[in-house]
Amino acid sequence: MNWEPQTAIQLYSVRSLTNSLPEIIRRVADAGYDGVEFANRFQEESPESVAAVLEETEIEPVAVHADLSTIEKTLDGDADLIERCQIIGCDTLIVPHLPTGEFRTRQAVRSLSYRLRDVAAGLGDYDMHLGLHNDRRLLAPLLPDGAHTLVEETPVPARVGDTLQTMARRWEPKDPEQISSETPLWNLIARTRPSELCFEVEVAEIQTAGYDPGTALELFDGRAEMIHLRDVASAGFLSGYENVPHGDGIVEMDCIIEAATRTGVDWIVYENELDSDPNQKIEEGASLLDRIIAESQSSSESETALQATQS
Repeated sequence: MNWEPQTAIQLYSVRSLTNSLPEIIRRVADAGYDGVEFANRFQEESPESVAAVLEETEIEPVAVHADLSTIEKTLDGDADLIERCQIIGCDTLIVPHLPTGEFRTRQAVRSLSYRLRDVAAGLGDYDMHLGLHNDRRLLAPLLPDGAHTLVEETPVPARVGDTLQTMARRWEPKDPEQISSETPLWNLIARTRPSELCFEVEVAEIQTAGYDPGTALELFDGRAEMIHLRDVASAGFLSGYENVPHGDGIVEMDCIIEAATRTGVDWIVYENELDSDPNQKIEEGASLLDRIIAESQSSSESETALQATQS
């Protein structure tokens, strides 16, 4: 029987709820999820209360999203993030976003990889792991190293750099089945070891960058421990993409689950950034994940049975 990933929800998707984190976790448990992924509010509420409800509901703390600078501060003793994670039994910190300037050029990516490796080593002293959540900017072509100086000397460097990379991403010919070695993501994978950095794969961002998410999962070679599952649709050439209900956009949910199962992804994390009822998000997300995982397992078992009868 194939490996079956577990299900979780990114609590940032339901940040509009005014309930406490323990109350939200109980709702997540009632809906049938296996785990939760924490974001901003985790650093504001009592970790002891969260730990108690996690034990009560048997919900697993999959990971905590935290800025890279915050993780560095806590390693320097200036924040209590690691202590909070230890109290609730969470061993993975995920960097959700990075400033574009951190990975525009090969030189910048090299520096970033050293920084990530140093942080990973620090977390290792606490038996914790570091992960990185990708977005489409990590799949834009690298700019020449000299471009860094040009961008930095421009009055609005971030905007200019982002525009250059966006234009390059849109116009550069690409093979959807193979992520280019001239992208920040490829280089970060190559410059870090599996023991140093895992990845939380945002499949919609890979899709909008022009690559096939299922094929892309192979690139991570077992380092994609989690995937974020949301859907997007084109909002026009100049407007990019917009979030849409799962199944209404360009992300092929079934193919993603099949690829996640094949590559040994541990967690499928439901993400929903639509402005809709957060309680409904919790229920619909659990139903969606249960359905597509079950369908993927059934399809795989049928294929295995067919192959057995033909051999």
